[in-house]
Parts: sequence; C-alpha cells; structure tokens
Amino acid sequence: MIDDRALQQLERQIDSWRVRVKDSDERKTYDEVFDKQTLLLLAKLMSDGVLRSVDYPVSTGKEGNVFHGTDPDGSALALKIYRVSNATFRNIANYIIGDSRFRNVRRSHKEIIYAWARKEYKNLLGMAKLGARVPRAIEQRNNVLAMSYIGDETRPAPLLREVRLDDPAAGFEDLVETMTAIRKAGLVHGDLSVGDRLRAGRPPGPRPCGGVVPAGLRECIAVLPPPRREGRRGDTRETGARGSGRDYL
Repeated sequence: MIDDRALQQLERQIDSWRVRVKDSDERKTYDEVFDKQTLLLLAKLMSDGVLRSVDYPVSTGKEGNVFHGTDPDGSALALKIYRVSNATFRNIANYIIGDSRFRNVRRSHKEIIYAWARKEYKNLLGMAKLGARVPRAIEQRNNVLAMSYIGDETRPAPLLREVRLDDPAAGFEDLVETMTAIRKAGLVHGDLSVGDRLRAGRPPGPRPCGGVVPAGLRECIAVLPPPRREGRRGDTRETGARGSGRDYL
C-alpha cells in the first residue's frame, strides 16, 4: 500500500526543484522523469522501507537522471531513474536483444527501458559477487534503480580524468582486478575510458581499494563471439594505455 504522505512529500520536493530551475528544457526533463507511474513507484519504495527520501538531483544522462537519496537508516543512495517517456539513448535495444537473460522481453519502448534498468541491476549483482569493486545494487523496480552512492555530500565521485590518485599503482591494479571479475561474471564492458567511464571513488566494502570505479555498467554485455571479444580488447587497450602511460593514474 502506498503512503499518501510519502507521495505528497515527493510532489512537494519535485515542485521545489521546478521552481528553482530557470531553464525550460530542464523543467521539461523533470516532467519526463517524474511521470505519475514513477512517482507512485517511488512512493511505494518509501512505504516498503527501501527509501526514506529523494534529496536532490545529481546528474542528467542520455537516458535517465540520478538523484541523491537516503535510506531509512540514514545511508546515502544513488537513485537512478530512467526516462520512460523520452529516453534519448537510441541504441538501448542493441544492448538488450541478444542477451540471453532478456530473451523474453517484448520490444515495446517501456519494456525495453524496464529491461535496461534490470540489466544494470543484474550486472552489478553478478560483478560484486565475483569481487568487482562496483556500487552495491540495492533495489530495482521498473525504471528505478537504487544503489550505493559513491561520493560525498558535495558531489559524486569525480571522473578519473579530473583527478590524480594518491597511489596510481594501486588504482591500476584495482581496475585490472575489477576487469577480471567482470569477465568472470561472463560480461564485457566494451566502453571503458577515462573520459566518462572511470571514476575515482571507493565503493563500500571491507577490501582496501585503489580508488578506481567503473561506470556505465548497464552497457556491459554477455560474452558472445567476435563483436563481444572486440569490446573486451578495447577495454584492455584503454586500461593498458592509461596504466602504462600513467596519464591519469
């Protein structure tokens, strides 16, 4: 059952963001993100004890938006909401069709978006199980994905190209370990880069970490013949070049 108070709280929060935003395109984005179904879904997550609040926007991507959230224990969450009404990333279906885990997905726009969110959730679970240093997957329902937040209260973890690590060798070794774990999970990223796919941060967990976290994990694909192998070679070339040159590491 949905708590009406939770729904009203969400609506007030979103209205306050709209008021502060002067750009009409950005206001339109909020309308696309928080359609009625998504609002009801967020309110249900609050009623179910997964989410206490949606705090503030963090970033806007090609196919969705990320918000800072808080769970009932006060821990920070990254709340990713995929836009169902107007996802601008046109090649989403290419990452779904052919993946045996989603062979029964209907090819309607909404079902593809839901499968896209489910794919990132399953990728995170599979990678973490085999030791990859990735955000912890918490919950996924329809177009909403909750995961551990990598960053602090001022900003998300910066892109690797924006910083220099205190221990470059540890960062490189950590990334290689994560790539190995991703491969053991039967997946390949195919698009690792310091530009927008590697972040300097530390996911929660007991194992010491060099501070390099891959992003864009929804795009990881199940390993198949030639095209997928080429994606893996691309990741390896990018990691090796940056690691040996130490441009960013």
